Amino acid sequence: MNVLPPVRITGDPSLDWIIAAVVAVVALYWLRALRLAREGARRFLANVLKSGLVFVGSEFILSSALKMDYSRSQGLSLCVAFVAFVRWQSFRRSRHISRATKDAVVARDLPGGGYDPQLHHIDHIRPHSGGGSNTGDNLRVIEKKRNLQKGAKRPGLRDMF
Repeated sequence: MNVLPPVRITGDPSLDWIIAAVVAVVALYWLRALRLAREGARRFLANVLKSGLVFVGSEFILSSALKMDYSRSQGLSLCVAFVAFVRWQSFRRSRHISRATKDAVVARDLPGGGYDPQLHHIDHIRPHSGGGSNTGDNLRVIEKKRNLQKGAKRPGLRDMF
C-alpha cells in the first residue's frame, strides 16, 4: 500500500503551518470581500457574458454575411465586444438603500434605537464605489466622524470579520 508523503513547503513543519495559516486568513478575507461586493461582481460577470455574445454575433455577421476573412473578422469582433463591455461597465448602479434595509441595519447595530442622523451614518463596509452591495450584510451604523475619515478605502481585517 502506497502512502503519500506529507506536503512540505519549506521543509520545516512549524513554518509550513504558519504559511498555511496566513494563506487561510488571506483566502477568507478575499472570499468575504467577494461576498460583500457581489452586486459589482455579478454585474461584471453579466457584462463579460453579454460581451462574449456580442463577439460571437459580430463574428458570425462579419464572416458569414460580409464574407470577411477570419483574422480580420475576429479582430473587429473583439474590438466591438470590448467597446460594448466598456460601455456597459460605465452605467451607474443605484445608491438607493431601501427603508426596510436601513431599519434592519439600525435595529441590528443600535439595539436601543438611538439612531441620530446628526451623529451616525449608515456606512458600506465594502465601499459602493468598489462594487460593494446595498444589502444588510455590507451595511453598518457608525459614527459620522469615523465614516467621513474612512472615505472609500477597502476594509481591513478587523472590519471584515
